[in-house]
Amino acid sequence: MIECAFFGEEARFHHVGLAVRSIQEVNPACHPAEDATQGVSAAFFKLGGITIELLEPRGEESPISRSLRDGVKLLHLCYEVPDLEKAIERCRGAGFHRIRRPEPTPVLDGRRIAWVFSKQYGLFELLERKR
Repeated sequence: MIECAFFGEEARFHHVGLAVRSIQEVNPACHPAEDATQGVSAAFFKLGGITIELLEPRGEESPISRSLRDGVKLLHLCYEVPDLEKAIERCRGAGFHRIRRPEPTPVLDGRRIAWVFSKQYGLFELLERKR
């Protein structure tokens, strides 16, 4: 098996993001938090040792609404990285492009996130490691 380090040697898998119409219908035990800048509500739970992020649209303009209309449920994989800017720069060499500038999200304790996309691998969220 080949080991790839698109986001750096210290990048660690954090979670899988799934689009849902209603977090409460999918998992009533979850407590959603709103991220107005992303246009979503999000909630996390563990499934077989994997963290799952449920993402619910907060209106028709939300990118989650578009994904649901297109029948896309699996949205992204998230990797936690020690340095967001270095991870973004490093993955450019593998064909990734930053979609949005890094910004804090209340859903993940105010840590900054960045979205990167590759035609070969799809959408990834990069999460800044707690300092």
